[in-house]
Amino acid sequence: MDIALRRWNPGYPVEALDGVASLWNRNACARHSFYPWSGAMLQGVFAPASAGTAHRLVTAHAGGDIAGFVHVTAMNEPCYPAAGSVEALLVDAGFRGRGVGKALLAEGLRYLEKTFPDLEFIDAMGAWPCGYLYTVLADGSERSGVFADESGLGALLLRFGFRPIRKSVVMQADPRGAAADQLPGTCVLIEKRGCDTWLDRVFRARPLWDHNLRDRYGNFLSRAVFGRMAGESLRTGVGMFSLFGVNTPSHLRRKGYAARNLSLLLAHVAGLGGERVEVHVYVDNLPALALYRRLGFVAVSETTMMRKPLARP
Repeated sequence: MDIALRRWNPGYPVEALDGVASLWNRNACARHSFYPWSGAMLQGVFAPASAGTAHRLVTAHAGGDIAGFVHVTAMNEPCYPAAGSVEALLVDAGFRGRGVGKALLAEGLRYLEKTFPDLEFIDAMGAWPCGYLYTVLADGSERSGVFADESGLGALLLRFGFRPIRKSVVMQADPRGAAADQLPGTCVLIEKRGCDTWLDRVFRARPLWDHNLRDRYGNFLSRAVFGRMAGESLRTGVGMFSLFGVNTPSHLRRKGYAARNLSLLLAHVAGLGGERVEVHVYVDNLPALALYRRLGFVAVSETTMMRKPLARP
């Protein structure tokens, strides 16, 4: 089968992206954190170029049909190594098994490796550094690598030199009925995040909130970050929220602050109509896994962070 690859550029009219959006909506609707796209949304994502970020969208065509697409980014964020990312790779169901995905991935990697010789590695499917497609068009949740049910995608990445480097457990809990157990002399502040951390840069199009536990003097004790998963709620019919972990200063750990903060957060989310709260936890983070299990979280899936190291002279 003859496949023609086309590189999208910001000068294309929005109609040129309608086919990409339609392909995504037909084929990705069962994916975790699916969010419906439109050509206008894609144009808004790709048109502005932010400092330190470059991206390329490549589409595959067979005759008059769009057969698939790949989106890759290169990012050079402060305090992080220069790295690339395969944000999304999708082939239409009617064209799978014909080498379309292989051709798209090869083109995307060729662009990254030749255009940005200083890249130290390339990650895949939502692992850092995640760029525009993941952060703006994907749902307000984590995608910490290749999901366990995406075996074909994982096998293709392995063929191109990607290697598994870390696994995460996807855990969920029902927040309804959570005990709002607050320590005497403490208070909780629900605070909208400012643009000052990696989470804010990554999810700059999604509203996130801090759930901060403080003492009576206002001193910070524990922070958790959460947001609503609008697309996943739509896909599943269940009110879904995402938890981006909990942080307690090292000198305040082992005092129960994280557990109390999370129990209050679950009760707060239930009051917002939440029926499920999801968190991604590294499998080697045993204290965090134990904490979430105590709070009623159970494993529902697993992801693998995959990385292609780039050997530079």
